[in-house]
Amino acid sequence: MTSLRSLSPLQQSGILLTSGLLIFGFADNLTLLVSDQVSVGQFHFSRSICAICVVLVFARFSGAKILPNNWKAVFTRAFFNVVAMLLYFGVIPMMPIAEAGAGLFTSPIFILLFSYILYKENITNRQIFSFLLGLLGVVLILGNNYSNITIYHIFPVLAGASYAMGAIITNRYLKEEDPVAILLCFLFSIGLVGLLLTVFFTVNPVKETYLIEAPFIFKPWINQGSFFWGVMIFLGFTSSSAIYLMIKAYQISRPSYAAIYEYTYLISAGFFSWLFWGSVPTLASLCGIIAIVIAGINIIIAKSSID
Repeated sequence: MTSLRSLSPLQQSGILLTSGLLIFGFADNLTLLVSDQVSVGQFHFSRSICAICVVLVFARFSGAKILPNNWKAVFTRAFFNVVAMLLYFGVIPMMPIAEAGAGLFTSPIFILLFSYILYKENITNRQIFSFLLGLLGVVLILGNNYSNITIYHIFPVLAGASYAMGAIITNRYLKEEDPVAILLCFLFSIGLVGLLLTVFFTVNPVKETYLIEAPFIFKPWINQGSFFWGVMIFLGFTSSSAIYLMIKAYQISRPSYAAIYEYTYLISAGFFSWLFWGSVPTLASLCGIIAIVIAGINIIIAKSSID
């Protein structure tokens, strides 16, 4: 830890963010082990229970603070991150994870846009070009057969927009909060929302056509056995570790700087998707992913040069 603190804030943030996203890329692929058994709501509720237990044990022995000081900002951040995760995880079974991840990690583009709208930060022509390049990347990922595109294909991009707001709030308003308190608030929030969604679709089943289109979103509550809970315990540990590292990273360095390291996720998710499931993006999707990565990096470099 001493050697880490000797580095610059951006370097510290980069190491923490890269480590967290490598873990996430691995763990998210394991979601497919259970995605055909439960809904996204039941998944998040079950995983949150396991993750909260892990975090509480960590807090007990580390002395970390579990209650936030700035409740409003912490819960606002939790809201945006819950929306992002529900949208993102809801479509993971429907497309290669690298493609869904590319949609999620349009977040640097949205960070640029929201920073301009909300905080009047300057935007250069270079950044505008990158914004348009990122949009082109999204179009390429969606493909040219637009008759097959559904509302679900837009979910990862909407998740990227929501995730961007969460990152901005973390850096601007939560620098002094204990990451454990922020993490617990997120886990509690997404677990509660997941439970409510599952109960809703259990009490009010959707039409069969919707269930066939997106079973991971609309399934009712289904009782599970030891295999499912074993996966949840493992994912609870890995996801809570990854989220903790990412929260800490965004507390240390501004999102417009640190976000350059987020593309580690696409490499990690794509590698493990190929290794575990043999899933390979189409050529158009691969070009779209590359376009989004270039756009995000260019936005961050341009941002660094004017700050």
